[in-house]
Amino acid sequence: MLVAAICLLAMSVPAMARGDVRFQFGRREAWVGQSFPIQVEVINAADHDPPAPPAVDGATTEVLDAANTSTFTQIINGRRTTKTTTTYTIMVRPERAGVIEIPPIEVTVDDEVFRSEPWRIVATRSEVDDLMFVDILGNPDAAWVGEPVTLTLQIWIRQYRDRALGLALEEESMWSLVDEGDSSWGVFGEALQQMTRERRRPRGREVERDGESYFLYEIPVVRHPIDAGRVDPGKVRVIFQQPLGLRVGRDFFGRRDYQLDGTRPIVVDATMPPVEVRPLPTEGRPAEFTGAVGRFRVEAYAEPREVSVGDPITLVLEVTDIGAGAPVDLANLRPPRLQNEPALDGFRIPDSPTTGVVEGRTKIFTETLRPERDDLTEIPGIAFASFDPDLDRFVVARTSPIPISVSPSERIDLADTVRGASVPLALTGPTGTNLTAARGTLRANRPIDAAIIGTAPIGLGAPVAIAATAPLAALLAAALRRRRAHRDANPHLVRASAARSRASRRLDDDGPVADRVLEAVCGLVAARLHRTDGVLTARETIELAEAAGLETDRLATLREILQAAEAARYATGSGEDDRALVERARELLPALDRIRPSGGRR
Repeated sequence: MLVAAICLLAMSVPAMARGDVRFQFGRREAWVGQSFPIQVEVINAADHDPPAPPAVDGATTEVLDAANTSTFTQIINGRRTTKTTTTYTIMVRPERAGVIEIPPIEVTVDDEVFRSEPWRIVATRSEVDDLMFVDILGNPDAAWVGEPVTLTLQIWIRQYRDRALGLALEEESMWSLVDEGDSSWGVFGEALQQMTRERRRPRGREVERDGESYFLYEIPVVRHPIDAGRVDPGKVRVIFQQPLGLRVGRDFFGRRDYQLDGTRPIVVDATMPPVEVRPLPTEGRPAEFTGAVGRFRVEAYAEPREVSVGDPITLVLEVTDIGAGAPVDLANLRPPRLQNEPALDGFRIPDSPTTGVVEGRTKIFTETLRPERDDLTEIPGIAFASFDPDLDRFVVARTSPIPISVSPSERIDLADTVRGASVPLALTGPTGTNLTAARGTLRANRPIDAAIIGTAPIGLGAPVAIAATAPLAALLAAALRRRRAHRDANPHLVRASAARSRASRRLDDDGPVADRVLEAVCGLVAARLHRTDGVLTARETIELAEAAGLETDRLATLREILQAAEAARYATGSGEDDRALVERARELLPALDRIRPSGGRR
């Protein structure tokens, strides 16, 4: 029994050899411009460092990110042996012809250093002759900063013909011999990756060049240079596996099939005539210029057009690229600075400009204007300045004026709308200047709840008359009347005391998160500081809170919340972002509820 137990224990414990490293070079000859691999196998290492790419004179080297790990287990005569191998690949690309020496490669395994022997290879340059040409064309050949420049990569590959078999490779077969992975594509790499993701490839057309038949493959990209100087397409080097011959074989079904009988790489670096980029002139640059370069059409729309003072008007500005060349970079196109537009004096404009939405060759900006006076009759034309590269000068387009009708904000006492209610005449005096937002375009000069609920005087019916006979009940009724009179005479105090709960409810309401946060936070500050509700901008809210003594850290939080809410109006955020913004606003409510007017009124 003891012997059997020892045997079982021996079988269950694997034997591990000490760490080791093997280097596999595999070849003595290589082609210039074509990479070849060196394998580094790390065996049974408890701990090791990946190999570093060696510095090779006349070649570039890199270690591929993906390492392959495999485990092999065998049992012989009851003894189990496990071998774990991690394989690294070092790619070496000769850059010149001749003898190239690869110095020793070092790998540290379990605190022991392993080194390979030096390795020499002979690199041969594959003659290109007229087998392939690679050119880059720029249009236009001279451009302004911000003007779109179309770069077109042209790859000319001479069609391969086997004279003995009387066969020629077609366009698709010729492109399949382009070594996309080992080639360098510069600015065209992203376009090729997009084609790969969409399962497409460049299409070639048969053309004649110097009396020979070629397939021409073209890959265009559009660049929008932001600096003056020459357009840099990056390093573009194309590697093509030139067939050495064809042989006839049989496919799976026994049909005749033609296969390549060996290849050799040809490497061609792209040539490109220089494309100069000129800086935009400063002479004649309009004050309204925000960086737009191209030819544009500008249109504006507004709704609603019949409003009261302070009501929002949605202004939509559409900027359309009407240039005949490559499309303008609309993603980075900025809107006109409405805050600096003198013609918009009399309108309240948000501090943060809209980011806009791109639809085809049009970018749509949406802004909210609020008229501050009732004598405004139109939204004046909006100026949009751009630099026209065809005219080599700045131009200013202006939208057509939009007629509007602005009426004064209505002020009514809601108590007058309640049957049997009465309010002392003195209560409609100076306190009526502190407005509270009501629905529609009407504004109330007293809190809605106080005006609608409980404003009717106590009647002289039998129950009241009986209760009044008791002195205690009479004193209580008098106290209630005085309290009600005080509340009616100071509606701003009632509004301020209920502002926090109202802001909390607004955060929980339905609707866009940005609107809920802005209305809740700005409304709470307006109520606490006895300001008109519904008209404060984010900047005014921050300034008033700072003047009221809001703590510095809370003031910074207020600024961040309002800026995030303004930005959220024009960008779609995730649900987690929306919830986080609402919770940050809710945490700030107690601090905002403690501020009061600088004059000391509560």
